Amino acid sequence: MEHHTIDEILACLRGERTVYPYYRDRYSIGLLRQLSRHSRRGEPLSVASLKRSPYASLLQKPRIKSALAKLGHDRIDDLFLAAHDHDPDQEYFVLTLDTWGNEQRAGRQRRQTSRPGLNLVLQLNFSSDHDRRYQRLGCRSSLFNYSGHPVSDSRNTLAWARIDLDWDSNCALIEEIQSDWIRSVAWLARRVERKLLSGCPATDVILYRGLRLPLAVAQTYCAYIQERYAAIWAEAILWASVQFIREELGLSQVFYHSEQGGRLLKGIRGSAPPRSLYTDLPRRFCFASTREVPDFLAEDREVRQLLRQYPEIEFFCLRPDSAESVSSLRLTWPVS
Repeated sequence: MEHHTIDEILACLRGERTVYPYYRDRYSIGLLRQLSRHSRRGEPLSVASLKRSPYASLLQKPRIKSALAKLGHDRIDDLFLAAHDHDPDQEYFVLTLDTWGNEQRAGRQRRQTSRPGLNLVLQLNFSSDHDRRYQRLGCRSSLFNYSGHPVSDSRNTLAWARIDLDWDSNCALIEEIQSDWIRSVAWLARRVERKLLSGCPATDVILYRGLRLPLAVAQTYCAYIQERYAAIWAEAILWASVQFIREELGLSQVFYHSEQGGRLLKGIRGSAPPRSLYTDLPRRFCFASTREVPDFLAEDREVRQLLRQYPEIEFFCLRPDSAESVSSLRLTWPVS
């Protein structure tokens, strides 16, 4: 997107920190709450009609099944869902906004975006509880992130999403979600395990990016990250993005790259991101595969050329009309 668009968004929304609680599968409650809030005339959702809809898989989530077992009738409203939208073991994050990219065709960053211009970045940052544990490593900030990636300058960023959007077509494209932190910690954990298995004492140290980390401390921290965050980071940042796009920006259609489409349109060569992030993850969120292209991308000459060359390119899309089969529902997402 262009500078003036992203500047307007940041002027309205940047500054105050946003505390964001997340627990496993929270998106399932969240998607149903969005459906309930924006249903026509505020009518409650019907379990029977949801079973026939693209959102049927949400009803199989243990949390949803447990909640429905207590319902006692066939209608689901936002008040009922809100009462189940919590968990004693939920994690707390801090969301921040930033920008990334440039408006030129040439350049290293250009080929990480589907069209020239800037991306809005939604950053999922660790809480102070994590940061206290991290400080025990005795190392600098953002040890497990990489320079040049869109991470926060002032916080330790677990993951981020890059987003392109267009007000006129009322849609947004999630370009990528990514976590350097999880990948880097997993790599360090493997090295620590190999050293310990080889007979090195736990009091020994391991070199990582020029720092000498005590094996025992590194092992404890890596285990903490993998047990606490590895299973939820992707769905946490994707749900934060969907919620932000729909509820803060007021855009109704949310597009997401398929594995092949993302590689081709963003010019990714060599090492590709985990395939599951662009296959299994959007399907869990009830995104439907489509060959429809976001209108603002279809206006770009290079994108049109790639689509002619690769007509099989698909996207994932989560939009109001994907719920048409839900009886008597017609969603409207007002533009803020």
